[in-house]
Amino acid sequence: MQGLVNIASYIGYCISVLLPTVCYLAALGLFLYGAWGFWVQAQPDNPYRHRPWVPALSLVLCGVFASFDRFLTMANGSAGTNLNVSIAALTSYTPPQTGGNVLGNTPGDTVVNVVTLFLGFFQPFGAFACLWAVLAWWSTVNGRSNRSQMSCLVQFIFGVMLMNISTITNFLVQEFNA
Repeated sequence: MQGLVNIASYIGYCISVLLPTVCYLAALGLFLYGAWGFWVQAQPDNPYRHRPWVPALSLVLCGVFASFDRFLTMANGSAGTNLNVSIAALTSYTPPQTGGNVLGNTPGDTVVNVVTLFLGFFQPFGAFACLWAVLAWWSTVNGRSNRSQMSCLVQFIFGVMLMNISTITNFLVQEFNA
C-alpha cells in the first residue's frame, strides 16, 4: 500500500509543480491574445465582428489565471468549505506514511483513512481539472470547441469536489452510518 501511496503522492507533487507554470503561461497567452484581438478589431477585416466580447473575455481570464489560487479559494468557499488554495511550487515534499492500521475499526474508517492517504493526489488533480475546465470554457465561448458550456461547468464542479474530497468523504460516511 505504501508504494501506491508514494507514487500517487509524487504524481500529485508533479501536478502541483506544473500547475503554477500552466496558469502563468495561460495568463500570458490570454493577455497577448486579448491585446491582439483589440488591435484586430480596429482593422477592416475584423474576425470578431460577430463576437466582440472575445478580446475582453480573454483579458478577464488572464486575470483569473494570474490569480488562480484566489479563484479556487473563492470556489471552495462557495462549495461551503474553508480550504485555502496555494499554487506556489513546493520546495520539499515527503509522501504520507500509511502507518499502522489503515483498515480502521469500521468500513467508514477505512474509506476515510484511504482518502486521507491519497489527498496529495486528489487536491492537485482537482485544481488541474478546474484549470482545464476554465480553458475549455474559454475555447467554447471563443468558438474553437464543440463542448457545451454546461459540460465545462460540470468539470469545474467535479474539480472543486476533488479538492474537497475529505469533506465529501466524511459527509458520505456519516450519511451511510446514520
